[in-house]
Amino acid sequence: MTQKAEQAEIEAKLRNERTNLRRLFTVSANTFDDIHHNIDKVKDIHVQYNKVVEKAERLFKVDDEIKECIIFSDEEYDTTESYRDRFTEIRVVYEKQYTQDESSSVVLVNTHMTI
Repeated sequence: MTQKAEQAEIEAKLRNERTNLRRLFTVSANTFDDIHHNIDKVKDIHVQYNKVVEKAERLFKVDDEIKECIIFSDEEYDTTESYRDRFTEIRVVYEKQYTQDESSSVVLVNTHMTI
């Protein structure tokens, strides 16, 4: 297989993985919004936030790997940034409204990600 063909195969694999991660991120982010707007249990929001963080970390890692393979078009760059912006919005809501309670027994994952 030529180097160009190998590169195309890697790019296709990464793009496919990114598509799946974007879908998973969107589902988690939407569930976060639903719980946030209809909060019944604080524990639920902590669990869902941690799911969003995990999916965002994976998505952003794949985005970075794709950036190493190709030069992003303006549309790809804008789309990538929209996911990072969406994550930032969720993180701000969560930190403002749900991390103020120091008596919570829920253990939170490290949310200090480089965006």
